Amino acid sequence: MSGAIARVLRFLVPGRETGSSMRFIVRGVGALVLGLVLCWSRSADACGCLAPPSPAEPIVQAGERILFAVQNGVVTAHIQVQYAGDAKDFGWLLPLPSVPTLTVGTDELFNQLAIATDPSYVVKQNFTGEGCPPPPLFSCGCYAPVALIERTQGNTQDAGSNSALVTRSSVGPYDYAVLRADDQAEMLQWLADNRFYVPTGTDSAVGPYIRPGSYFLALKLKAGASTGDITPVVVKYPSSLPMIPIILTRVGAQPNMGVLVYLLGNGRGIPRNYHHVVLNDALVDWFGGATNYGALVTRAVAEAPQRHAFVTDYAGPSSVMKDKLAAPGRFGTEADFAASPTPREFLNLLFNSDYADPTFMPPALPAPVVRVLLTQIPVPDQLTAQGVTPSQFFSNFGAYNLSNYPGYMTTFDAPSLARKLFAEFVTPVREANALFTEFPLLTRLYTTLSPEDMTEDPVFSFNPDLPEVQRTRTATFTAGCGPGQLETAQGWQFENVSSGAGPSTLDSPAALRVEVLSEEGQPTVVTDNQEAIHAVFQHVGDKANPPGPQQGCSTVDPLSLGIFAVMFLRRRSSAR
Repeated sequence: MSGAIARVLRFLVPGRETGSSMRFIVRGVGALVLGLVLCWSRSADACGCLAPPSPAEPIVQAGERILFAVQNGVVTAHIQVQYAGDAKDFGWLLPLPSVPTLTVGTDELFNQLAIATDPSYVVKQNFTGEGCPPPPLFSCGCYAPVALIERTQGNTQDAGSNSALVTRSSVGPYDYAVLRADDQAEMLQWLADNRFYVPTGTDSAVGPYIRPGSYFLALKLKAGASTGDITPVVVKYPSSLPMIPIILTRVGAQPNMGVLVYLLGNGRGIPRNYHHVVLNDALVDWFGGATNYGALVTRAVAEAPQRHAFVTDYAGPSSVMKDKLAAPGRFGTEADFAASPTPREFLNLLFNSDYADPTFMPPALPAPVVRVLLTQIPVPDQLTAQGVTPSQFFSNFGAYNLSNYPGYMTTFDAPSLARKLFAEFVTPVREANALFTEFPLLTRLYTTLSPEDMTEDPVFSFNPDLPEVQRTRTATFTAGCGPGQLETAQGWQFENVSSGAGPSTLDSPAALRVEVLSEEGQPTVVTDNQEAIHAVFQHVGDKANPPGPQQGCSTVDPLSLGIFAVMFLRRRSSAR
């Protein structure tokens, strides 16, 4: 608590001379309160291959998130790459069916998507007792914001027809190359000669993607860049369907690695060649804010053939993201910035125009904005030596008397700085924001896979006949002065339940159903576990089943910890 308050106090420092100071204060305090009642969500990993330079230096693929939009035979993929390791060892390979175009995106897209679509498990409480205290309240739902980084355009350089190289350029913090995948040895040799790292000893992982007419996109960080510079990439390429190269991903994958996919289109997104599972919500840790959600997905996926399955976290209108990235009036106009007479006026306009990323606490200028500013307004060497960061310098610019730093000079030119700001930050954010107007439906799919399960690349499509899936699932807990009844969103009922307890540790099927989803019509049920689930709970009888450790942000009555008795379970309505 004291650390969080200290961060707010550090945010409220003198020198920010903006007309929206109070707005930032309110947002900072609000974000603090939100952070105290929410919790950290699972990370998600998917797509492509992060490549260690040698077996002695393994690199952990920390995770990726992907948004696919498909229109007129063109796939647009926003891919957030997360990476743990030294910057010099970063290497990323992505097999593609055609030559792509590459730009840099924004992390704020994925931050806002998480806020809008994270599954939320809510317990609605009906208190019927008189003369006794009501049961405690419970919290649920969480997300974790991450950093926002930059976009920079590069110049394309075509290769000769006798080389594996199709094009080589740079964008944002990356150097990249597009290579023909006709010949594996030739492609790998080119990567080695040009210091694009590839997975050592993983020819078998690359092999399935080697064929005439296929390509690889290879990325590495520019000289001098750090892992903090890693930013989402936007890859556009002709293709009828989006696909994740999971076979190649297994090179750097961890056990039970999360794969989080967002799909934008005219129908509900589906896994075309993987199964679909509906979770058994009788196993959800309802009173703990569903902190066992990731483990439950892993259990349910394991019940599908070959462990190849996704769950649907959300499927519905894309309007949940409407103007979340670029609300009307945000960012101002390039002309306004170009007219700024001094660096201080330019910076004041930034803060007054809501450039600070609201998914941070306190709101802070995104990294690409900071990098644009540094091109013309450097931090004095004396302040850098004192540990002042560029972000701190720009946030408190008015507090520094720059005449106190001998030799300090800027190359401030408002028109050119404004052009760079809008080209490298504002434009990609607005383009991402426009996706949720162009495409009516948004789907979020999630799964976990271990390296041994990564034997087939998941392909995705759309089905306009399938119903929506709400992100919020609600159970009802009805109680008087003692234990009560819990009814889950799917209709499972537990009698004599003490608040704060849950059946999540019981040995029941984790999947209510295993299905196949097609591009039209309703699901084809492969496995229906309704009777098996009912049998497990029905035979529990009076046996005590203490819940697992309480985690996350939930408020739980301490007297009820470890007290959970299931008298009987009945199915009140058909499975949903």
